[in-house]
Amino acid sequence: MDEAGRGPLAGPVVVAAVVLPEEPRPPLTQARDSKVMTPKSRQRLFGVVRSQALAVSVAWAHPPVIDRDNILAATLAAMGRAARRAAAKAGGAPVLVLVDGPRRVPGLPLPQEAVVDGDAKSLTIAAASIVAKVVRDRWMQRLERRRPGYGFSRHKGYGTKAHLDALARLGPCDAHRRSYAPVRRAAPPA
Repeated sequence: MDEAGRGPLAGPVVVAAVVLPEEPRPPLTQARDSKVMTPKSRQRLFGVVRSQALAVSVAWAHPPVIDRDNILAATLAAMGRAARRAAAKAGGAPVLVLVDGPRRVPGLPLPQEAVVDGDAKSLTIAAASIVAKVVRDRWMQRLERRRPGYGFSRHKGYGTKAHLDALARLGPCDAHRRSYAPVRRAAPPA
């Protein structure tokens, strides 16, 4: 599994867990870390992952949970939900959870292994990376329609100059992570 959206000032963290068949077929075998792929390639492989995978599960950590629990705890909790759902959907196939990054998921009742730079080392993690990124990017595009003026469809909630300028002009909206310093600074005094 992998996540998208830990660093932005707005929007959810999206975790995807993917169970692939023992012998994936092309073009799935072309999956790479979503960060090094073009948006068009990610979109194309998103459909391929969904069609070839034995199971795909997505879990979310929204800004109120991130603010309450902190980004790491919220992400790990979403990872646990995604992994349990994917394992249940896999129809009894043996599952070893490969977690992108240095941390295992606490309390997960499945065998797991933390893989640093996993999205570059594991086809399964790369596939999860693609699903998480595409799902989150689509969510941020819909958010742009609900909360115009922030530029969410362009910067996806990251702290770009355009986003910081919009925050200064408009103040935070309900999609912002209020515990993050740039958002706190932009909020009107209480």
